[in-house]
Amino acid sequence: MANNIIELDLLQYRGIKSSVFTGRPQGEQARQNLNLDNLDNSNNAIHFVVPSGTTTITPSFFLGMLFDSIKKLGFEVYKQKYFFNFKETSAEIVEILKSNIAEGERNAINTVRDKRGYTKFLKANG
Repeated sequence: MANNIIELDLLQYRGIKSSVFTGRPQGEQARQNLNLDNLDNSNNAIHFVVPSGTTTITPSFFLGMLFDSIKKLGFEVYKQKYFFNFKETSAEIVEILKSNIAEGERNAINTVRDKRGYTKFLKANG
């Protein structure tokens, strides 16, 4: 699928002196700054570089940055295009970060499929 690999360093989107990527607005800003709308349309593989010292990527940040890509491309194409490269040396932390990303992906899939519990509750009790 990919012609080239583009590496995008996420460090500047982590809070100053923070170990956490958090906030939907911050994820949306990262999406805009990284030009992901255009990269979605490219034939390039996108590798996000997650800097050492990162302990958490919240679902809100993930969704701000990548929900539109998942919605637009579909989950299977997204998984073939977007990758995360972890610079952290602690295997335990890397597993936590992978789990954070999986949670964001699960949330995105459920939102696209409109299977969020709260939405279902509102529709059933609306």
